[in-house]
Amino acid sequence: MSFDDPRFNTAMSFIAVKDGKVIGRIDASLISSRCDAALFSAYLDWICVLKSERHSKVAQALLKALRSECKAQGVGVLIALMANNSEAHSFYKNVENASVHDTGIWINIV
Repeated sequence: MSFDDPRFNTAMSFIAVKDGKVIGRIDASLISSRCDAALFSAYLDWICVLKSERHSKVAQALLKALRSECKAQGVGVLIALMANNSEAHSFYKNVENASVHDTGIWINIV
């Protein structure tokens, strides 16, 4: 239903398929801000790959597809929050042209 919902107009999703089965997915959202109109950004929300496929470069292929789409839409930077586990740290440490910056802050809206 989210594909027909206008609240998701800035969302991007890609799936990886092997032998007719979904083995991975990446989701991102375009960010526009009046504060910095010169820099159009995107937020990398989710990368998920089946455990059995995690060493098959599936996440890298999904990230490449997302980067390509971001570039086509004029995005200058892709922002991601890194999960606090060794697999995520290892993956992001090896992403080309990426560097780890700030600490993420979760602020609950109550």
